[in-house]
Amino acid sequence: MTGFEINAGAVEQGAALVRAHGEDYGTAPDSLRARDGVSSWGDDGLFSGFTSIYAECRATSMAALSGLQAVIAATGDGLYQTARNTRETEAVNASATENLG
Repeated sequence: MTGFEINAGAVEQGAALVRAHGEDYGTAPDSLRARDGVSSWGDDGLFSGFTSIYAECRATSMAALSGLQAVIAATGDGLYQTARNTRETEAVNASATENLG
C-alpha cells in the first residue's frame, strides 16, 4: 500500500457538484448580458467616450465569465474522468493479481 487512495464514488459526487456549479455559474450573468448597461444612463452624447470604454470593459468581463464557466465545467469533467480511470485501473490490477495465482 502506498497510502494513496482515491474514493471513486466520492470523486464522482464532487464532480457532479462542480459540474452543477459550472452550469449555475454559466447562467448567473445572463441578466447582465440581457442589458447593455449604458442606456439607463440617459446619455445625451456627452458621455460617449465613457460609454464606449464601459461597453468594452463589459464585453471583456462577459468573455472572462464565460471562460471561467468553461474551466469550472472542464474541472467537473476531469473529476468524472479521474473516477472512471480509477475504477478501470483497479479492475485491471485486480485481474492481474488474480492471474498471478
